[in-house]
Amino acid sequence: MTHESPHDKAADAVHEGRPVEAKYVRGGGPGRRILTILVISVAAVSILLLGMWFVSQGGFARTNANVGNQAVDAEAFQGEAVTPPAGDAAVQAAKNN
Repeated sequence: MTHESPHDKAADAVHEGRPVEAKYVRGGGPGRRILTILVISVAAVSILLLGMWFVSQGGFARTNANVGNQAVDAEAFQGEAVTPPAGDAAVQAAKNN
């Protein structure tokens, strides 16, 4: 009496041209290992993204060096407004050359 492995049963079905039962072709066995890995990885990514957001929003900064100096900053940029070029600026430049 020989014991047939799941591979043998799946191979026989393939060779005979009939559908293979799902229980013979599933790659992984039942268990919670994959769920545990998914939960841990989602938690790690969440913590990482929350930390990156917190740092980018200045959550770790002690003070903002620009508090109350917005008028000084605005004065520094007075008179520097540049008019954007017209939509046909390249065409006009080509005509002038």
